[in-house]
Amino acid sequence: HASVELEKRGIPTVTVGTDAFSRLAALQSRAMGHPDLAVVLVEHPLGGIETEEVREKARLAAKAVVDRLQEKHQAL
Repeated sequence: HASVELEKRGIPTVTVGTDAFSRLAALQSRAMGHPDLAVVLVEHPLGGIETEEVREKARLAAKAVVDRLQEKHQAL
């Protein structure tokens, strides 16, 4: 919800979630009138795994977020 509201105000966002919620993210962004919302998905789960594995997922997600924001900036 917050990402859609910020996007409507011209503030670029990237929503991050796990792949277990990819369908929900797509349905929600479409329902809120923003079907092209930028979403970065991290492999599920994040809980119950080793710290290093979480760090690696976070590192990959952070790079993907930066990439998506740069794509948005270049499109302006």
